[in-house]
Parts: sequence; structure tokens; C-alpha cells
Amino acid sequence: MRIAIGTKNPTKVNAVKGAFAKHVDAEFISTNVSSNVSAQPITDHETLTGAMNRAKNALKAEGSDSDLGVGLEGGLVKTDFGYFLCNWGALAAPKSQPIIAGGARIMIPDEIGDLVFSGRELGDVMDDYVKKNNVRQNEGAIGVFTNGLVDRTKMFQELSSLLIGQYLYQQKHK
Repeated sequence: MRIAIGTKNPTKVNAVKGAFAKHVDAEFISTNVSSNVSAQPITDHETLTGAMNRAKNALKAEGSDSDLGVGLEGGLVKTDFGYFLCNWGALAAPKSQPIIAGGARIMIPDEIGDLVFSGRELGDVMDDYVKKNNVRQNEGAIGVFTNGLVDRTKMFQELSSLLIGQYLYQQKHK
């Protein structure tokens, strides 16, 4: 089986491989595809749409010749209770409805959310906030705000497990 992952970001690629390799014998292809949403999604709908687009675009990517496409997308949402990280995943297969799953949510400081909602990307804001480079490809905001107990790879791996689990269930019950 060939699985195309809709990103080159190592945290997301490692998350998919970590979750899927336990259950399927597969070759993983990392593809640089568009989410067809803004660089920083700021609603659940936009974040979920980005994940679905990445999955579909990875599946169709030139040269991927894949059986499945996986898309993961992180975003931020504003609620009456404050700002929350959100993350969505999608798995696309030819001639099938996408499989969708949502992941962990945690509240983040208003000062971070305000900067993101004013137009900055969360990764850039986090780099400034913790005075490090490339937080988005390492621990992520979730790692910072959970004191390292849950990093971005672990968060996306759990989300990827939800996707492969649903896929395996569907295959078993066809």
C-alpha cells in the first residue's frame, strides 16, 4: 500500500508514519500540496477543510500513485471561553467518502490568540513567544502549553490513529 501524506512538515509526517505503520504495511510518500485555505486557519470549518483538501490533493499528487491520502491541519478557534488550538485530520481513498477525525483542544493565552487573529501565523507568534526558531516543526504550541507532556507529533499521531482506526473498521465491515 502507498500512502501519500499531504505535507513535508516532519512532525506531521512522523505522526502519520507512527500511527499507520503499526497497522498496515505501507510505503509513505510525503507530498508538498496545498490546503487551499489560509496559511493560518482560524475556524474549525477552515481547519477541517484544509485537512480534507490536503488528503485529496496528496492522493492526486503527480507521481504519488497512492492508495490513500492523509491530510492533517492545525488551527485556532475563538470561543466565548477564549482561544483554543484545534486540529483535524482526513483520510482520502479513491471512490470513497473521506474519513475525518478531530483531535485535542487546549486553551491558549489571549495574547497569543489576539496576535493570530490579527493576521499572524501561530508558528511565528510561538517562535517570538518562547524565543526559539521553528516551534511548529518541533514541540508546537501544544508542547509549549502542556509543558512538554504532549508535543505536536504526539498530538497528530493520536489524530492519525483515529483515522487509520476508522479506515480499518470500514475495511473489516465492507
